[in-house]
Amino acid sequence: MDKKTLLHFFNQPTPSSSRPDLFPFPFYHKPDALALLAADHVKSIIHKTTRHDFQKQGKMFGVLVVEYKPGGLGYLMGYSGKLQDDERPQGFVPPIVDVHQKDSFFKLGEQELDALTEQIETLATRPEFITAKKKYQAALNAHNDVIATSRLEIKNNKSTRKKVRAALTNKENPKQLEALSKLNLESKLEQLAYKKTKRQGSETLLILKEAVMTFEREITILKKQRAEKSKNIQEEVFKTASFLNFEGNSNHLLALFKNTYEGVPPAGAGECAAPRLLQSCYKLGLKPITFTEFWWGLSPKKQLRKHGTHYAACRGKCEPILNHMLKGISVQESPLTLPFKQQKIEILYEDDELLAVNKPSGLLSVPGKNIKQSVLSVLKKQCRNEDLFPVHRLDRQTSGILLLAKNKKSLSNLQMQFEKRSTKKRYIAILDGVLTKESGSVSLPLATDYSDRPRQLICYEKGKEAITDFKLLNVKNGLSRVAFYPKTGRSHQLRVHAAFHQGLNMAILGDDLYGTHKERMFLHAERLVFLHPNTLKEIKLECLAPF
Repeated sequence: MDKKTLLHFFNQPTPSSSRPDLFPFPFYHKPDALALLAADHVKSIIHKTTRHDFQKQGKMFGVLVVEYKPGGLGYLMGYSGKLQDDERPQGFVPPIVDVHQKDSFFKLGEQELDALTEQIETLATRPEFITAKKKYQAALNAHNDVIATSRLEIKNNKSTRKKVRAALTNKENPKQLEALSKLNLESKLEQLAYKKTKRQGSETLLILKEAVMTFEREITILKKQRAEKSKNIQEEVFKTASFLNFEGNSNHLLALFKNTYEGVPPAGAGECAAPRLLQSCYKLGLKPITFTEFWWGLSPKKQLRKHGTHYAACRGKCEPILNHMLKGISVQESPLTLPFKQQKIEILYEDDELLAVNKPSGLLSVPGKNIKQSVLSVLKKQCRNEDLFPVHRLDRQTSGILLLAKNKKSLSNLQMQFEKRSTKKRYIAILDGVLTKESGSVSLPLATDYSDRPRQLICYEKGKEAITDFKLLNVKNGLSRVAFYPKTGRSHQLRVHAAFHQGLNMAILGDDLYGTHKERMFLHAERLVFLHPNTLKEIKLECLAPF
């Protein structure tokens, strides 16, 4: 690893005041001036250093500002994954495990996987296999038609015989007894003929199906071999990927992800820019000072990534890795864990069944995994010993009307109203841009991004329906004030529908997850209409936005 090639220097002196005291918390990240200065230089040279077509596939880039001598600052450049044709532009840090080397175990294994895939595709497209499947399907359809016709005929004949039997009133009359016996014989012969037809058809189908299964068994064996081979290659990558930290200790991926919920590393773990930058930093004997990552090029279809925009490190792939790699470095405390300062919550409505409050921005609705302070804990300090049950939730950064029930019966009733979408909600938001549409509706299905919780994805395959109506209220100083009327209540629905390019294509001002950082997120639950769980009278609550 060549320090002369990888270490870059600022074109202008950096004032000591721009150097942060602590390394930024990587998962809730507002880039500082020093990191932005380095990032601006990288942005200016990307098109000169690589042949990658960013209009076809965007990439995440990163910069790590480092100290190479006491008081001397420079920076390292990196990117996530691999570039087009596995290009390695000069000056960027290398992958932690260079699996794409010509004779690496990964490349050799990849060739074996490709060979198995080719065998599977060859088998799947063989004329004999296709012909066998067509013959079996045609025979199956014909057999099902015959069985359906036979069943209908048996049913009709049975009905006719039933009427004839009912007409035979004198069971002791020899002629009538003979007629009954004839009817019974007809029924038995009909059943025997049906069973024979069904058996013969099944035997023919079995022969045809066996011809199909001969190919399918072979394909299944090859697919299992491919899956096992792929698993072994991935485990070898995980074992080979060893990560350093500032204390000089190293650990591999399998160990780092052992105690996570999944217990194994997700695909692509360790290939992001931040781990690569830190690894090179330690190998070169440098000290990390600050960093930032930004997206460059075409936005992906599902994730919110906009050209030139800076983003925090992803939690799913990077949290266990970075927690290890930053040991020995003084890191900022997560802004999410800082105590909420407001001591009192405004009560908007209260009776024996329910309580409605004006939730402040920055406070959780209910206790989280790592943050226990919430609306419930603050209300408890307001001399409330009674049990309270949140009917719905507002995001931590969202302010406005939050409804709580005082008993389980009222909770069930109110939650049912939310589930049946009989409640009426209105939110006020400031969008970071000029909205040209006066009104409209956004319908984009949402799913959790499990590699980067709590982010949401646009997913038409597995996402849940999410619909938001909107109305433009005014435009001022390049910002748009809108009213949102959500028809569904998905997690982050308004934030995603505002920010994604398939939606309004402009984030809510101050949205630190899908937009840019501000003193708060400018989203407020202004109005809520519902039926009282006891009296069934309509309750209208309103709490004007504080912005």
